[in-house]
Amino acid sequence: MSGLLSWLKSNIVIVLLAILTVVPLPVAWYFSSGMNKELRDERQSEAQKALRDVTSAKVTYSLPPLSQTEEPIEINTPPNAVTTEFFKAEREKRESIVARVKDRAVEFNSKNRGVLLDGLFPEPSSGPSGQILRPQFAQMVVATGGDDFESAYDKLFDRLRIRTPVDSELLREQLAARKASLMSQLAPGTPESEMDEATRDQIKQQLVEQRLGAYETHARDTSFYADESILPQSVPRTVSPVDPSMTACFSWQADYWLIDDILTALAAANDEFDTQGVGGNVLDGVVKRVESITFEPLVTASATQTSANDQYEMPLSGDDIRRQARRERDAREGRGLPGAQAAGFVAAGTFTGRGDEPSDLYDVRTVKVSLIASYEKLPALINSISSYNFMTVLDADIYSVDQWQQIENGFYAGSDFTVRVELEIETLWLRSWTKQFMPADVRDQLGIEPDQPIDSPA
Repeated sequence: MSGLLSWLKSNIVIVLLAILTVVPLPVAWYFSSGMNKELRDERQSEAQKALRDVTSAKVTYSLPPLSQTEEPIEINTPPNAVTTEFFKAEREKRESIVARVKDRAVEFNSKNRGVLLDGLFPEPSSGPSGQILRPQFAQMVVATGGDDFESAYDKLFDRLRIRTPVDSELLREQLAARKASLMSQLAPGTPESEMDEATRDQIKQQLVEQRLGAYETHARDTSFYADESILPQSVPRTVSPVDPSMTACFSWQADYWLIDDILTALAAANDEFDTQGVGGNVLDGVVKRVESITFEPLVTASATQTSANDQYEMPLSGDDIRRQARRERDAREGRGLPGAQAAGFVAAGTFTGRGDEPSDLYDVRTVKVSLIASYEKLPALINSISSYNFMTVLDADIYSVDQWQQIENGFYAGSDFTVRVELEIETLWLRSWTKQFMPADVRDQLGIEPDQPIDSPA
């Protein structure tokens, strides 16, 4: 025993190291066993919770409606690969349909038209070529170019076969020549005062027939009667002596689009009665004559501003003064156009509801058109206007007209019973295609955010 103690004393370091090596093993096993159990319980709890979350989770699958009357399709169910794939495919189909409808709507509204002068909108280039575009455009949009050049409205009237009545002076000369020929043929050398009653009646009858024949021939080659005097006051009558602002240029462009749509819709209404395949005409169509077109400008502030200190005003013609008097009369009688509203919008209260709240998608413009039309064919006129573009007839007032006075003034309309019709038409203009041409000032007036992206042309 003493020998063991002596050995232990002499080898104390070895003994201590042996103890430190052996003792931690059971201790470590004890503690590690406890920690492993705790870790396993924690992980198992997490796994069970995750399993419960998965088994109890639900996903809402939905499909957007394609129309206002369709209810949204929604189901709330646990996620499923087959269901997910089905709804994904159906959503893609619906989005494709919506995209096609949008493209068709833009095409229908724009008629694939552009601007009258390329390179001008929304801003011309700063070089010499850009500087001549505004005065060039101002010349294009005058009501009539005269003998020197054709304005855009001259070309529009020619394209639609919109003409004035027979030239009364020319017809008078033709009738006078015809009368002299008949007198020489039927009673040579006899003064008219000495002719017998039968001869005078015969000459009178032939002159009436020639006059009506001239009227009829001209009417069959005319879609309907009108001239530049029907255009609203916003259409310039003379070329501006100074360069117009871009706001003025765009206002004229927007007015041209609107007038083009209205006149083309009226011509299309007459085309529905075409039996010869050459286009509608005064005798067979519903529209006989357009007397006036009036509307409020799309943008008003600085519409004629050329610079900070330079403005111009268009001179008023006799027709402008008469239209202004008519607008004042309508305002007194409560029949005028809506007053100055937010630019691009009409007053609230129309049955379409489009003017109730401003929209970021479109601008609404209301037009008043006064015309002479066939009473029996008026339903065709209303239908044609509504089907030509996004137009809605809001109101139609009908008045009697003096048929013989119309004929005396050269507005021969055939055998139809005619009436005066004052239409109020609401038109819609999608910004998907119009805003790409809008200058910055126009966008500001219409409330279009400067950073709003411009859609590509349809």
